[in-house]
Amino acid sequence: MTLLDGLRVVVLADHLADFGGSMLARLGAEVVLAGAAPLTGPREKAWHKGMTRSDAPLAELLAEADILLDDRRSGPRDDVDALAAKQRELVHVVITGFPDNPRPVTDLTLMAQSGLMHVTGTPDRPPLRLPGEQAYALTAIQAATAALMGLRARRQTGEGQRITLSALQATALANYREAVMYEHTGRIGTRRGNMLVRGKSGVRQVWPCADGFVTWSMIDNPGMMRALVRVMQAEGAAGELAEIDWDAILVADTEQETIERWQSIVEAFFARHDRKTLGDWSLEHGWGLSPIIRLSEVPDSPQMKARWVFDADGVPGPLFAVHPGRGT
Repeated sequence: MTLLDGLRVVVLADHLADFGGSMLARLGAEVVLAGAAPLTGPREKAWHKGMTRSDAPLAELLAEADILLDDRRSGPRDDVDALAAKQRELVHVVITGFPDNPRPVTDLTLMAQSGLMHVTGTPDRPPLRLPGEQAYALTAIQAATAALMGLRARRQTGEGQRITLSALQATALANYREAVMYEHTGRIGTRRGNMLVRGKSGVRQVWPCADGFVTWSMIDNPGMMRALVRVMQAEGAAGELAEIDWDAILVADTEQETIERWQSIVEAFFARHDRKTLGDWSLEHGWGLSPIIRLSEVPDSPQMKARWVFDADGVPGPLFAVHPGRGT
């Protein structure tokens, strides 16, 4: 048994809805790609995982559907509105590139216009796009979320609804920190590379270790800093960090020269240990550190295995299903 057993989803896919349909399929819904091309390349096999394809008329598919993910990345679909309006209980999620605007979009233009490229990369280099098709994925996640919220509302009211969202807004949500910073300080974010700037100082985010890299930042979290320093002391590597009263200072207000000196001590400590050791310590003691895994390691990572995200061949598999002998 899965979370969405018995629900039927129809997807009009054009990049913005694809992964959202796959998410609903992995949650147990029956998901149909309406008139989509056969699944051939790696992208289609991953993004359309769990879905089936049908050439049946859309009106026929919608007659038994609970959800319609209506992808309008390339422009309007006026004929679809008329068909969907006939289904009183249908949750109709309309996904456009821009709010109330039929203008086409691409992953690249969404990355640029959302501001994500403006803050990604190093200050002395051009803007960078995130790998893959992250704008499409971010939008599809919002589409699946909107569909689930629509289902909950239908359970309470007995009626479906038409829900609209834009890819630009969905992508901009991933850049929320810059928007919040601008609202509170009037400062426009820029590319900082391997640095998180808070207050008058900046701290590193990515660190080399014995077998790769980890991500961690020295932030104003006294409990986290004390936990890290305790282990460093046990390893004989804490140096002057052991003398700091973390409750009495603000890292964000500390001079950059001092921050760099402290970080050099942490850097030497991280360099002595591998990702697994540091990751295990982080989980045990609450450091907020995460190992950065290589792409080839993703299917075998403990987190992915515990959630049964991948099939045996490494292809994305069903989420939240009942695994034999394990329960939900």
